[in-house]
Amino acid sequence: MQSEEYRQLRTYTRYDGLYLAILWSASFACTVMSSLGTIIGAIGNLLALASPFFVGNWVKRYRDDALGGRISFRRALLFCFQVFFDGAFIFAICQFLYMKFLDNGKLLHVYQTMMSMPEMKPVIQAYGVSEAELNQAMQQMFDPFALASYSFIVACICGAVLSFIIAAIMKKQ
Repeated sequence: MQSEEYRQLRTYTRYDGLYLAILWSASFACTVMSSLGTIIGAIGNLLALASPFFVGNWVKRYRDDALGGRISFRRALLFCFQVFFDGAFIFAICQFLYMKFLDNGKLLHVYQTMMSMPEMKPVIQAYGVSEAELNQAMQQMFDPFALASYSFIVACICGAVLSFIIAAIMKKQ
């Protein structure tokens, strides 16, 4: 791949990574607001599950608009890797900023409320964890940097796995 071709690929992936981060941010916002109603949480889950389809659509657009309808598996794979990495990086920054400056414990409260439901008592007891230990672990988990780092790593790993599938489907010689 020539440097000009790589620059073109990076330009597309930066924009598409930004759009992916917006999609994930909307999904995260629905998760935060899920205490308002279960339909909002379901919408958040659907947005997250739609990610591979959006990335596949962006690969198709890149293939058709920039490459004249042909893309190799390798280039499609690199495109997907870059989109998922850029999206994960931007989303992690957004999530960190939200948790650091805007959340004030709302998300932690949502999860603590879920874990204190009667249906969760047997699960907690099966793990042999007291409620105090669970609350302490959740407070550490919802530290802004820890949550953003965890989200970044999970998004990169899931994106890498999905990239192989998307690239295999979207390649066109």
